[in-house]
Amino acid sequence: MAQDSVGLYSEYQFWMGKLSVWGQASSSETQQDICHHLPQFQEFLRQIYEVLKEMDSGTVIERFPTIGQLLAKTCWNPFILAYDESQKILIWCLCCLINKEPQNSGESKLNSWTR
Repeated sequence: MAQDSVGLYSEYQFWMGKLSVWGQASSSETQQDICHHLPQFQEFLRQIYEVLKEMDSGTVIERFPTIGQLLAKTCWNPFILAYDESQKILIWCLCCLINKEPQNSGESKLNSWTR
């Protein structure tokens, strides 16, 4: 499990970088890069979902402090959202972030952002 976490963290950093680049360019090369990497990105989102659904929101904030940025960049990318599968997995991830009874301001902010 620890090795899986290290691999996921490394992938997390890779995809944060990709999402930043993808969000800053709308060239045909960027669109091609998104289409080329989309299956791997969807698999990464599935892995994130599997991790998120096992954690409470406090642990999510602690282990993935920039999860909101990653998901927000995904939400704003029309080339990713053009695929139903991407939308579905993204919504699953977002649902994992909502805490029915937030215990602190961090959890409340996360709820507010997610909604």
